[in-house]
Amino acid sequence: MTDLNSHGNNEQPLENSARETTSHAPTPDRDHVETERYLDLIRSVHQEWETLEQQGDPSVQLSPAALTSIKESVRADARHGAHIEMSPTSAGTYTLSELSLRSLVRHAIDSVPGVIALRTTIDYAPAHDFRTRGRPTHIHCRISAPLDARDLPQLAHTVRDTIASTCREHLDLTVDAIDIHIEDLHEH
Repeated sequence: MTDLNSHGNNEQPLENSARETTSHAPTPDRDHVETERYLDLIRSVHQEWETLEQQGDPSVQLSPAALTSIKESVRADARHGAHIEMSPTSAGTYTLSELSLRSLVRHAIDSVPGVIALRTTIDYAPAHDFRTRGRPTHIHCRISAPLDARDLPQLAHTVRDTIASTCREHLDLTVDAIDIHIEDLHEH
């Protein structure tokens, strides 16, 4: 028979090995010390990075290709505008860029004979996500009409109807209001 408490063959007693296993168990004090050590390490990495950056060390500088890529992305984002939440389709939700919506409205205005789109602004409903705009609710259009137009109120009504039908047809979008301001008259 073997004695369970024997210390032969360099074996430790069971109660000692259990005690050693639990001695590494986390405690509130030990967690705090480990957290502080981790935060100190992060601070030292930040300090070292900033020092290297101030010295112009190329190992911490963005490459010219990375800088160019970032600049191109920012330019494209600024040019296309924010994303607009559109009504979900049977295939799911989608967004549209502000540039796309303004381009569609401009095309609709320019399709009315003799009318030229000058400026379009759009009001939006509150968005569900801070990165997008809500559904378009109000379109404000400034146009130039032909000097020989006989009925300017009727022309504005035609432009308004054209924009509304284009938005319905292409985007399944019904806008609450479309304002037309005839800002200029031009020779046709």
